[in-house]
Amino acid sequence: MRIELDEWASQGREVHKATTVLAKGGVLAIPTDSGYAFACDLNSGKAIERLYDLKQSPRSHPLSIILSDVDAIGRYTSYVSSLAYRTMKRLLPGPYTFILEAGPEIPKRMHKKRREIGIRVPMAEIPRRLAEELGRPLVCASVRTTNDEGEEMFVIDAVEIEDRYGPKLDAVVDGGRGLANPTTVVDLTGQPFEVLREGQGSVELF
Repeated sequence: MRIELDEWASQGREVHKATTVLAKGGVLAIPTDSGYAFACDLNSGKAIERLYDLKQSPRSHPLSIILSDVDAIGRYTSYVSSLAYRTMKRLLPGPYTFILEAGPEIPKRMHKKRREIGIRVPMAEIPRRLAEELGRPLVCASVRTTNDEGEEMFVIDAVEIEDRYGPKLDAVVDGGRGLANPTTVVDLTGQPFEVLREGQGSVELF
């Protein structure tokens, strides 16, 4: 099933359709500000396992969550320093993944012995609107493939995702072509903050 949304996620009926799929334990492919991502409800353990299978990554590999706004970060994390919070407040929404200590509402299957979790509040409206409508974070993992040279690439086309993964997904949310550049990943669990990957987001503050 394909659900088409414009970049502002202005079609309320279609947004509701997508979040209904999520609430029932479904797995979607959704556009973000760094290509498309597999996404599911934080509260669905079976959907999270399906997401790991789709990503074909070990269960020890931490996943990220997408929040609707910065104010929700405190609910899903443990300790966040004042400097870390001010930094996120300044840069989010935006193309960043911030590594923070996971709070008790994050299922242990998502971080195992590691207590960190990736936090995203994308600039893209569609994922934030879905999280807001659902009332909970979306667990997400980037949709990637490899080219003929064996290089890993982000998948940015909903049609390609539907062709490749259609039977394994409950729906593809088509928000148009995305950007192939990844998010900038910054570890905020210690000081000084550590840039783990430089992507779209500026690293001047770090």
